[in-house]
Amino acid sequence: MKSARIFIAIFIAIVGSVTAEPKEASMLGDLKWRNIGPANMGGRVTAIEGVQGDPNTFYVGGADGGIFKTTNNGVTFDEIFNDQDAYSIGAITVAPSDPNVLWVGTGEGDPRNSVGYGRGVYLSIDGGVSWKKVGLEKTERIKRIAVDPRNPDVAAVCAMGREWGPNPERGVFLTEDGGKSWEKVLYIDEDTGCSDITMELQNPRIMYAGMWTFRRKPWRFDDGGKATALYRTFDGGKNWEKIHNGLPKTAMARIGVQVAQSDPETVYLVTEFEGGGTLYRSDDRGDNWRMVNDNARINFRPFYYSDIRVDPNNPDHVYSLSGGLYKSTDGGKEFKSIGRGVHGDHQAFWIDPDNSNRLLSGSDGGYQLSYDAGETWDIINNVTLSQFYQIFVDDELPYNVLGGLQDNGTWRGPSMTMNSAGILKDDWNYITGGDGYYAVPVPGRANLIYSNLQGGVIFEKDMDTGNTRTIHPYPKITGSAGDAIDDHKYRFNWDSPILISPHDPNSIYFGGNVVFRTTDGGYSWDVISGDLTTNDKSKQLTSGGQIYQDNTAAEFHCTILTISESRVQKGVIWVGTDDGNVHVTTDGGETWNDVTRRISGMPKNAWVAKIDASHHEAGTAYIAVDHHRSDDFKPYAFKVTNFGRRAENLSRGLPQNDYVKVVREDPKNPNLLYAGMEHGIYASWDGGDKWVSIMNNLPPVSVRDIKIQTVANDLVIGTHGRGAWILDDINSLQERAKERAKELHIYSPRITYRWQISRMDASQGQREYRAENPPYGAMVTFTAPKVTDDTAKVMITDSRGKQVREMKVTDIGKGLNRFAWDLRHDGPVSLTRPVATGWWGGDTGPRVSPGTYNVLLSLSGMTSETEVVLKGDPRITLSQRDFERQEEAAIELRDLLSKVHTVLNGTDAMNGQLKELKGKLKDSISGDIDEDEANAKIKEAMKLITEFRDDDLKRPVDGLSYRQRPRLREELRSLMRAIDGTNARPTEPQILRLGELRDETETVVNRYNSIIANEVAEINKMFRNFPQVSIKKATYGRD
Repeated sequence: MKSARIFIAIFIAIVGSVTAEPKEASMLGDLKWRNIGPANMGGRVTAIEGVQGDPNTFYVGGADGGIFKTTNNGVTFDEIFNDQDAYSIGAITVAPSDPNVLWVGTGEGDPRNSVGYGRGVYLSIDGGVSWKKVGLEKTERIKRIAVDPRNPDVAAVCAMGREWGPNPERGVFLTEDGGKSWEKVLYIDEDTGCSDITMELQNPRIMYAGMWTFRRKPWRFDDGGKATALYRTFDGGKNWEKIHNGLPKTAMARIGVQVAQSDPETVYLVTEFEGGGTLYRSDDRGDNWRMVNDNARINFRPFYYSDIRVDPNNPDHVYSLSGGLYKSTDGGKEFKSIGRGVHGDHQAFWIDPDNSNRLLSGSDGGYQLSYDAGETWDIINNVTLSQFYQIFVDDELPYNVLGGLQDNGTWRGPSMTMNSAGILKDDWNYITGGDGYYAVPVPGRANLIYSNLQGGVIFEKDMDTGNTRTIHPYPKITGSAGDAIDDHKYRFNWDSPILISPHDPNSIYFGGNVVFRTTDGGYSWDVISGDLTTNDKSKQLTSGGQIYQDNTAAEFHCTILTISESRVQKGVIWVGTDDGNVHVTTDGGETWNDVTRRISGMPKNAWVAKIDASHHEAGTAYIAVDHHRSDDFKPYAFKVTNFGRRAENLSRGLPQNDYVKVVREDPKNPNLLYAGMEHGIYASWDGGDKWVSIMNNLPPVSVRDIKIQTVANDLVIGTHGRGAWILDDINSLQERAKERAKELHIYSPRITYRWQISRMDASQGQREYRAENPPYGAMVTFTAPKVTDDTAKVMITDSRGKQVREMKVTDIGKGLNRFAWDLRHDGPVSLTRPVATGWWGGDTGPRVSPGTYNVLLSLSGMTSETEVVLKGDPRITLSQRDFERQEEAAIELRDLLSKVHTVLNGTDAMNGQLKELKGKLKDSISGDIDEDEANAKIKEAMKLITEFRDDDLKRPVDGLSYRQRPRLREELRSLMRAIDGTNARPTEPQILRLGELRDETETVVNRYNSIIANEVAEINKMFRNFPQVSIKKATYGRD
């Protein structure tokens, strides 16, 4: 039988200081993650680069989403950077002299509060097929790379440096040997990095670089001033000079600079000065500057934008990337918005030097193309770049995945669809807007969702009606209001937590600096705690620096970050804050205990990112501490027991060069823990002593949240750059303790449903985004003790012990292997000349009825077995007897088809043997055989057999269905498809037609046997001294 196998490979690697790899690392085998989107809203694109002379090829870099390449102008994309140790992209540059040479700088160059980080510069010389890291590992983030147009080995890297602390690895670095060696050619100090660099292509010795002093802390950022300045070199970077003549002498914000390549004496500078001034122009290569525009809107938030682009064919056509996208055609004097219908927050842009009308753009909403210089835009978004902050699952069947996305609101999408095309973009539905965070469905009422946006703006939405209520506990100056919070009555984090009590779906908790609770859907709120933060007023002041104010709630501090209630004991509630406090109450908020000091090893004032109350012990919780905002990238994870009186450090076995975002306990196995980190996900089977990677096909993306959907038993993660992923049916992970290393072991699969899958849309073409549904049917996972070339045999039987299906599994790997049974019986007898697949092709068997089935696995003399519990589609009401009637009819049709196939195979064999006999007749004529008579007999028989086959059994030519009437095989297939392709008992006309086909099949079987008994027998008699035509008669019935 054809193998129905799905292999899932988990690459296991322990990064950091782990000295010994536990056995699970080598035994995890082949489990695979499944990406489900979403893609329709896009996600932050930080680099986009075309190829001059090739309008079909361009590259898209995600903020934390790797690199994708298209060679057909965006119809399809290939991921080309998912096997490196960094995933956050800051810069992509195609060498002008060789389009196969790609320079990539990692680490997003727009240092907001929620960014990943890079690990240096990477080089490809084959268009992204392979990569080599070429240095500058400690620069953390790179905004731009300028490559010499004459020599692809010469590149200048604009390194921004560390966001949260000082470091010397920042400034401008130069290589002249393809990254083998580097020289730091422009350096100011440990706090000042490079924000932009531009090279004059006609004379690449001339470059301009913006040097920017910037620092971010958890509670504020400071843009510019101090050593921020613009520099120029005339000798390829050996010497630099500050060029500020004509610029204000006040403090300067982040710098963006670009040469007008068609008139290189013209240079543009975008920034903001204390006291005013946004866009400046020089017409003498930077010797003198004049302000041409003072509209702050074209550079709305300088620390995040400050990016100016000049048409390479017209020095007066200028684009400014900001909250909107703006264009000037008069040298920067006037700008107009050109980003209509395109998501704002623009971070990437490319103008085709051969066609200035062709633009590539990247924003928080993905990537877009324009063919008319920005007048209209084509939004593509056919890869997943969405950035989850939080992830949730509901209790629907099949369940939905929900969560909040960076600058794209909150969304809900299916874990699987009933659409044969998979999960499409429009299967995801918008909930509420803003930067989205929590999207918590109400248990038992999944249409009701509590969601929020930045700064504590909370909603209740009914997805059935669209009715949305704003239910803020204190609706005064909410969200991104633009002010500091030192005098606010309540303080809410950028990412304020929402919790629905596991004991009462009407009890909703919401975190500010205190814990709020509502029991009436947010119409009223009770404060059930005091201020659980440090309430440090020095960390609640305005943010932005000396040049401008920027208060979006991203820096709101001294707030609650996480709330978790025990599933075991009602009223046990844990709270963690962004300034290092951990509190617990055991009486529903009447009293609170500060257990912070009992958590040995947790840094002071740490960012307590997530607390997960245990599924198994009332007094136990798991704490993930993300301290990278204090420039500490080490992992911190803790287990607290006895209601916070004891604590255990779980971090030692994790990679020591990366930080933890979330730790979750498995709901079935208390020793099984999952840890999401900035670069991937890890699991521990011993309560956190040893950790192993469980990434496999998951790229090294930031895993921000983890949930286990307990009915489907799926592991669901939200990543900050590649959307949501599912590891289907993790029972094999949960049951690892039951297996023995030297034995074959098969795991119990989850409950399986006989879903009705159908086509639900028009033809999509190749550009349409499709996410993968899980394999149809029962996924069965087993462990093999070793790699083997042996074939595993799978025998599936029903509750009476009758064989249903026999399958084979090949390519057995050590560890976990998985195959899917598609819930079908064995198919009909196969044709010796298979029919082309398609409408009339295929030899699948009938679907089985709901029930319990035994799966027996045999391999190398070992056996193991388990049961599959199959239920009907819960959306469809159908009795067990009706399922059985359907199955009985389909089985009979399969058996009739087997008879027809047997006859077809026999006609092929007869004609083949007759043709062979004819050849032998020519070579050796016996005196008692008349050659002409013999040839005539053979010809007549072959014609009879062919006419019988073509007229009665099947269409003579495959693929020309509308030009040929259907024969018996097509009619059997047609009725089988009509009966078996649905969830319904057969109709009376179908049963009537089945009876007719039974008679028609008996007729062709009898006709076939008659040919054997007469025409073939007569020829055999004539050729009694020759090898005989040997064909068995076909029987009729279910033998």
